[in-house]
Amino acid sequence: MMKNKFILLFVQFAITTVVSQNNVAKYNVLFKVQNPKRESAFFDKITEASKNLEFELVFNDSVSFFSISKKMILDDRSFEKAAYKIISKGDYLHKKNNSSFYVINDNLYYEKKKDSSDWNITTEAKVIQNLTCYKATKIKKVTNQRGTFNHEIVAWFCPEIPFSYGPNEYNGLPGLIVELIEMPATHFVLKSITFHKDNTEILQLNKLKEIDEKAYYDAIKANLPQR
Repeated sequence: MMKNKFILLFVQFAITTVVSQNNVAKYNVLFKVQNPKRESAFFDKITEASKNLEFELVFNDSVSFFSISKKMILDDRSFEKAAYKIISKGDYLHKKNNSSFYVINDNLYYEKKKDSSDWNITTEAKVIQNLTCYKATKIKKVTNQRGTFNHEIVAWFCPEIPFSYGPNEYNGLPGLIVELIEMPATHFVLKSITFHKDNTEILQLNKLKEIDEKAYYDAIKANLPQR
């Protein structure tokens, strides 16, 4: 109990002293297809490759950027690179109070409206990395060539870290998302968090090329291994 209180006090102190700096949360991820109809040797390789990935969320009080960890160097034709593209479909830049966010792939990006649906915040709690987290859920509607599907999103967020960011496109909760389950296949879990980073600009969009959403996904598909 005393240890948890000390960690909580340390986190609160760190937040109040470096709120304007670029803090970094690192995440492990597992991709696992839950639908037997979609299981295949290709997705088995993606599952194994996902275990080698590390993602990071760089954030401060006004912006967040979620991407593959900078320490990872991925071969363009590797299953690790394919797993990264399938799991995240690129990198995500969120600016506080904006109604849209930016999805980025190499030097290309497109702008997307934020999901306006509300999170269902519950009182269910659990401890992750010595942080007390609370469960929130929402339904995401996905439409593709196979039809329209409702996917359940489960997030565990920590109010003691008062930044409303998380993996991929998910944010808007009263605390950092520490664990995210994006059914039916993706599961992020916080690995570590650091509150002492430099305060340089996170990303300059004006150095990238803006395209539409279809052209963006066509570019990603063109670089995936053949199934």
